[in-house]
Amino acid sequence: MKTKHVLILLSGLLAALPQLSAQEQQAAPTSTTLTAQVQPNKGKARRIMIMAPPSVTKGAFLSVVSRDEPPVLDQTKNYKLFFIESPVDLANALRAYSNDDLSTAKRQLARVRSTYAGFAGLPNNPSTMAALMELSCNARALDWNGLAKAAADFPSPKMLEAPDRAKVEAAAILGKVSDDPSTAEERKKEAEEAIASAVKFPAVTSEVYTWLKYALGRALASNIPAEEIQKGITPEHAEIASLAVDAYCEAVASSHGRFMEIPVDAMHRAFRILWAMPGVKEYVPKAKKKMDKKVWGAAPYNFRDAVSLAYLLRNVYAPQIKDEGISTASSLYFSEQLEAQKGDKK
Repeated sequence: MKTKHVLILLSGLLAALPQLSAQEQQAAPTSTTLTAQVQPNKGKARRIMIMAPPSVTKGAFLSVVSRDEPPVLDQTKNYKLFFIESPVDLANALRAYSNDDLSTAKRQLARVRSTYAGFAGLPNNPSTMAALMELSCNARALDWNGLAKAAADFPSPKMLEAPDRAKVEAAAILGKVSDDPSTAEERKKEAEEAIASAVKFPAVTSEVYTWLKYALGRALASNIPAEEIQKGITPEHAEIASLAVDAYCEAVASSHGRFMEIPVDAMHRAFRILWAMPGVKEYVPKAKKKMDKKVWGAAPYNFRDAVSLAYLLRNVYAPQIKDEGISTASSLYFSEQLEAQKGDKK
């Protein structure tokens, strides 16, 4: 549609507003409009201007038929194709998010969510999309209180499709992460039940699994006394420590390498647990003295896992982390492939 045609439609929309009922005039924002690509169940595809209805109702919107007529109440069920074009302010917020400018993205997304709140009953509407991305912003910032609040205040969650509803539920669980052992069992149960439920929906995103597995890891790890992480995990806590490491590593695998804030934190926490496991630090002097294929192969598996995680953190994912344990462990990494390459050069 040419620009002049859009302006004609918009001017017609504003001119028609006085013909709405008093309730509609009060509830419908006169300056907030969106453009949608639609194809009626009968008829040709076209581009229309839409407004929010008097109240948030699933599938309902006001559309402009012509400049000489008032907006009419319509339903998405009357269309086999209904696609809302992304407004510029949402596109700007998503750009900031992709560029890792999370503070700017959160501010812009909050504005989009508020501006287009009346459209929350429509599929892929900007308000709901912004609210979903706000959850991701808080999660990536490791802002658990902000995430818990955003999940609790999520607009019209009952109108969401199953995968998006699963994301809101996962955000609520992730927002409860804590090192408090008194709530560990409750948080563990919630995370496990959510993971089992998410498996039923093939369209649930990897982000949801990352959040839930990380939340499970935090719940399990909160049963390990902090002093044991510093001085050495006792045999009494070795099993639950191993389960926590598994959950953290599954969170990393679920992320598929995107938006690494939570995966990096999971890797760091997994490393600290592994580095404190029985027999690991005791093997360090032998590894420092001489590291070759035989010494590496004879090392406890927790030692090899800890060293491998440390190597990845220091050299790939998070060189900015200042951790003496990571520095020590990463220097002990043995690669059979690199060793073979050294042999070829001799």
